[in-house]
Amino acid sequence: MPFTDAPGFRMAYEVRGTGFPLLLINGLGSDRREWLAQVPAFERHFRVIVFDNRGSGESGSPPGPYTTAEMADDAAGLFSFLGVERAHVLGTSLGGMIAQEVALRHPERVERLVLACTSPGGNVSARPSPEALAAFIRTSGGDREAELRRMIPFLYTERFRREDPEEIEAFVARRLSSPASAEGYAAQLAAAVGHAAGDRLKGIRALTLVIAGTADLLVPPVNSERIAERIPGAKLVLLPGAPHRLFAENAEAFNREVLSFLLKA
Repeated sequence: MPFTDAPGFRMAYEVRGTGFPLLLINGLGSDRREWLAQVPAFERHFRVIVFDNRGSGESGSPPGPYTTAEMADDAAGLFSFLGVERAHVLGTSLGGMIAQEVALRHPERVERLVLACTSPGGNVSARPSPEALAAFIRTSGGDREAELRRMIPFLYTERFRREDPEEIEAFVARRLSSPASAEGYAAQLAAAVGHAAGDRLKGIRALTLVIAGTADLLVPPVNSERIAERIPGAKLVLLPGAPHRLFAENAEAFNREVLSFLLKA
């Protein structure tokens, strides 16, 4: 597995496919393996770059707390290492917050932008419910599997959990096999909580797709509406009945919308 120290810590990454670069940015506590439903579809058209954020997967965990701005700079460091001058950027959840900062801090790097199931942060955001926030707290030395299973009702719909338990168990297995520490997870959570780009989104000049599910119980979909209102010319797509992990549960529809947007002349 390739690594680079370009961002200032050991970062794990992979590159698949050929063509114009497309960077995928993970959400809270996840790693590059979570794109298993996207990479096979996207690599037919793009040079797909996936990586583990600081504090997750096989990447290093510098001391936290982190900010979405410095995590955006990490992505820019990976671009420089790979010789990528410009790319499409897609981020989900925390990754969508990081992607906002990539577009704001490194506008020359971003061709088209996809912001999925994410929030503008700050005063313009609709916060998760106290129950949702509580479900995503990890403790050092806690029962990690129990903590993961508390998250699941806020990530997938009840129907999907009932009809496709294999995906749920695979998700739990992937997360349990990740070497990410509770400290790295907490540092990423601090970045998500501290994100505040709402008043600056009008400065994004990249063509932007904002996509979310109407049944997202973690990041209320009104956040996507507020993002789209603030980015000039942004396109908003709300997938009916889709949950927070719409890229997994509704992968076919998600991939179709993303590819239609990125491939449109």
